[in-house]
Amino acid sequence: MSRKTLPPEVQQLIVQYQTLKETHAKIDAELKLTEAELTDVDTVLNTVKNLEDTAELYKVVGHILVKKGKNDVIKELEERKEVLSLKRDKYKKQLDFLVKQISELEAKLKEALGRYGITVGQA
Repeated sequence: MSRKTLPPEVQQLIVQYQTLKETHAKIDAELKLTEAELTDVDTVLNTVKNLEDTAELYKVVGHILVKKGKNDVIKELEERKEVLSLKRDKYKKQLDFLVKQISELEAKLKEALGRYGITVGQA
């Protein structure tokens, strides 16, 4: 049985497509982790805000617990929330951009395959 190899142009487009899909999957995973941490930070922040000002709070630093004031903890949590929100927004923009690139590349790939008489079925 003889096999035809794909033309170099098509092979290159396929490699680009696979790379974009892998990048999309990685960024999507990072986005999900960031959103999960953001949810945790929100939960802790709301809990801490409802505590009395005299409540004893501790933070894990390395392998030890360090006593922290309520206001210090709230400040740290709000800063972390801001950083996570910025990361989340960055990931969303990257994903939107990648989706457009993937869509454009799919069209180019179908066109290139069509020039060589190769049709791609829809799943």
